[in-house]
Amino acid sequence: MKIILVATDAHGKNLVFVSDTLQTYSLEQALALARDGKLKNIYAVNGDTGSYIRTKPIVPQGEQLDRISISSFRLFSSTDDIRHALSTPAFSCYWKIYQRSLKAEGRRFIVIEGHPRITQNDAWEKLRSHRGIIFGAAKKFNVDPYLLGAIIIDEIARMAPLEEIRDTLTGQFIGINTSAGIAQVKTDTARGLIQSGYYNPNPDDPRLSKEKIKKISLSYLYQYVAQPKHSIFFAAAKMRALVDEWKKFIDISDSPDIIATLYSLKGKTPHAHPEPNDRGLQIANEFYQLAQEWFH
Repeated sequence: MKIILVATDAHGKNLVFVSDTLQTYSLEQALALARDGKLKNIYAVNGDTGSYIRTKPIVPQGEQLDRISISSFRLFSSTDDIRHALSTPAFSCYWKIYQRSLKAEGRRFIVIEGHPRITQNDAWEKLRSHRGIIFGAAKKFNVDPYLLGAIIIDEIARMAPLEEIRDTLTGQFIGINTSAGIAQVKTDTARGLIQSGYYNPNPDDPRLSKEKIKKISLSYLYQYVAQPKHSIFFAAAKMRALVDEWKKFIDISDSPDIIATLYSLKGKTPHAHPEPNDRGLQIANEFYQLAQEWFH
């Protein structure tokens, strides 16, 4: 078995190892495999600061660990900009293998930016059990349930190629502003929605009050955002907040392409002439139709 991709933290420490069979291993798991001689060209080292993995001296330079590493930040930026991540040779190699494995299933895919991300069947399997929550959240915040479903389909598809890597890395990012849950809501976004009174996942928790929410750690908020119900309710609350924020200039409540566009943008100042981007158009058209088919 050969390691083809390594995800690192902000300090360059190797945290997650992906094999040529797309199996994902934590550092502890990779160390155990290396000690058992099950990883090609790699061996375990016990140092003063702990155990780590090194590449054997005979390995070509292009296959050494530092050459097949990518920062976790850059790795997860691929959900929004695959071209940027593909400029990294190691990720490009991983992506080709992932694409081949996906196409081998021979089913219909969800394609984003020209790349298949997940089969439609797998996306539906991830979404189907949350139908009631989606409709409940849409009703509470007076937003279109099919658009909410379409936005979640987009998030599921974008994260699918990295889901196992993300799950292995979760403990490293709980304390920072990271996306979580099936709707991939950021913890800072959740904090803002609680503070502005749109949605409180646990009104009985005094630490989530408007007065105290600013002081709550992101790791504490993460436990709520990661739960499917709260992730979906936060997503619906964000949709409602966008409609309310822009209504001074324009009513976007009946413009699913604009809502879908703004949902994934950061810090867009409201104005009278918003335009949809490619992501918003795909959500409002293709994924909206999928949501209608799946939920009827």
